[in-house]
Amino acid sequence: MDAAGDMERVLEQESQLGDFGFGVFDPRSRTLEQREAGLRKQREVICEPRSLIEFMAARSWLSQFDRIKAVNRCGSSYGLKHVAGRDIGYVTNGVFIAAAIAEGFIVRRIDDSPNAWFNISTKAWHKGWKRSA
Repeated sequence: MDAAGDMERVLEQESQLGDFGFGVFDPRSRTLEQREAGLRKQREVICEPRSLIEFMAARSWLSQFDRIKAVNRCGSSYGLKHVAGRDIGYVTNGVFIAAAIAEGFIVRRIDDSPNAWFNISTKAWHKGWKRSA
């Protein structure tokens, strides 16, 4: 797999996606120019070697779960990345979302938040629950 090329395709598809997730942190407290600059920086960071390593690990982890018809509102990308982190180590929310897109999951941004829902089987969360039980 070409991680850099796959990430580039995801970013072309999702203009608001960066390392943090969708958008920028606390957009109400910044000017438009500051928000745009912040998003540009987050989109640069998500393409760095560290992020691409996380991206490939997240893709591998996500690939073990089935896709369901509708998005699963059991939990957000942010929560699921923590479940995955028990197996693959730290991964940012934006990288995790990008990995889900690259793996062919339906990804829906949750309102104005940086997080998303995926059409992923609830077994993904169960994996984390079984481990912590």
